[in-house]
Amino acid sequence: MSTIAVPVGGPTVHTLPESALGPATRTVPEAHEDEPLLGRPGDVSQSTSSTLCRGLLTNLITGTAPLAQLGSFVLVGLIFTAIFTHPLMLFSVHPIMNTLAIVLAVQAILVLQPTHTPNQKRAGAHTHAVIWATSLAAFIAAGVCIEVHKQRRGILHFESKHAIFGTAIYAILVLQATVGILQFYAPNLLGGEAKAKAIYKYHRVSGYLILTALLVNVVFATNTYYAGKVLGIKTWATVMAGVLVLAGVIPRIKKHKVQLWGRRG
Repeated sequence: MSTIAVPVGGPTVHTLPESALGPATRTVPEAHEDEPLLGRPGDVSQSTSSTLCRGLLTNLITGTAPLAQLGSFVLVGLIFTAIFTHPLMLFSVHPIMNTLAIVLAVQAILVLQPTHTPNQKRAGAHTHAVIWATSLAAFIAAGVCIEVHKQRRGILHFESKHAIFGTAIYAILVLQATVGILQFYAPNLLGGEAKAKAIYKYHRVSGYLILTALLVNVVFATNTYYAGKVLGIKTWATVMAGVLVLAGVIPRIKKHKVQLWGRRG
């Protein structure tokens, strides 16, 4: 007689006759901490049989990722339309590069959500590093351009929440990138591979917090005179774009990978 496996009260598996549960023979999945924040295990998964490149690209559109991509598209549309419908100047480079950098940051996060096999993890980490390095270069270019612009025009520094918060984020981004490079490419400088892996979860959590801070600072930018009054970028529109990005990223986070306290599986 055919049987079906059903988990009851933990890892113990009991078998029941087919007649008791219907003709289909299947294993009922058990909830565990490897599932994403929303959904069930496998809702966002990379096939172990797919090629590395295809698997990583699939991560960019799997599950709730299209929401993040839509938010990124909306953000680019808002900023670029505002910039390119007004006279261009050195300052224009600042929002353009910042916007591109944020979009790249979103891709760098999505590409690692998730990776399973050792080969996928390595390929994902290398891809993540390359995308983030490009994003960081764009952020630095944006920062340099705004500083040069202010120096030339004699504009005071740190006059707005956007400027103060943005400067802090730039500094944290450099620190985040440095830690990421060391823990993956030079773990010995952090005391060995085991110690380097022990801080992966903190790197992940800080990455999500940094992305959130970047999106919040875009909203702050709309309260500045140039972005809000001259370019006419609406605060509600940037909030909507940010919410879409986070709605696409946050549900794909695996609980055990960001659990900072308590037991981990």
